[in-house]
Amino acid sequence: MSESHLHIESFNAILKDCQSLSCMARDSGLQRDACTELRSLLARASELKANAVAVGDEDSANLFLGFECAASSVYSELRMWLLLKEENPNEAWSALIDAQMAATSAARAHRGFMHLLHQHARLEAIEKLVFPPQVFLSAGWIVGRQECSICAAEYGTCDHLVGKPYMGRLCSIVARELQGNHVAIVKHPADKKCRVITFEVEGGKRDRMTWKIEPANRTERTKDTAATDGSATSDGLTCEVIFATGAGNAQPNHPNDAS
Repeated sequence: MSESHLHIESFNAILKDCQSLSCMARDSGLQRDACTELRSLLARASELKANAVAVGDEDSANLFLGFECAASSVYSELRMWLLLKEENPNEAWSALIDAQMAATSAARAHRGFMHLLHQHARLEAIEKLVFPPQVFLSAGWIVGRQECSICAAEYGTCDHLVGKPYMGRLCSIVARELQGNHVAIVKHPADKKCRVITFEVEGGKRDRMTWKIEPANRTERTKDTAATDGSATSDGLTCEVIFATGAGNAQPNHPNDAS
C-alpha cells in the first residue's frame, strides 16, 4: 500500500472518530481533544496538498483539499457544540455556518467527498432544530471589477469556474473597488452569518439569539431618552447587524484554537 493510501486511511479513521463526538451529549473534554487532533490533520493535509501541487498532481492536490474542508467542517461543528454548552450561541451560530460551508466545499473539492452533501443536510437540520429563526440580510454592492481567485484575471475572461477545484484551490470571485449600495432583509441569503443581532426594545436591546434584554448604557440613546431630552425621534427600528463577512473565500478554515 502506498504512503498516500496510508494517509487517506488514517485521515478517514480520524474523521470518523471525531464525527462520533458531534452531538450535545458528548463529553466536552473529549470534544476539545478531537479539535486538537483535527488541527493536526489539517496541518498534515495542507503539507501533503503542497507536495502534490509541487509535482503537478492535481487529483491528489484536490483530494487533500477535500480532507482540509472535511476536517474544517467536523472541527467547526464540534466547536459549535462546545460554544452552546458555554452559553455562547451567537459564536456557535457562526461555527455552524462555517461547518455547513466547509461540508459543501469538501464535496466540490473532490469526487471522493460527495457524501459530505449529506453532512450539509444534517447541519441544516441542526440549524432549524437547535437555533431560533434568524432575520437574514443581503448587502448590495457596486463592484468595479471581478477577479478570478485562481489566476487573478478578470472573471469571465479565463477558463476557471466558481466552485470548481484547480490544483488544490477552489475558484471564487474576488470583488474589487466595492461601493456599498443597499442592505435588504432576505429569506435565503448567500451568507447566513449576515443577520440581525439585536434590536431595540423598551429599556434596552434584545438579543435575537438568546432573547435576553441588555439594558441601554449611558452612551446609547433609545426612543425614550430621545423623547425626554427634546431631540428628534424616529419610528424606525434600531438594530445591530452583520451585513458582510469574508465568507466569499472558498478555501478551508484553519483554526488556531479549540475553544
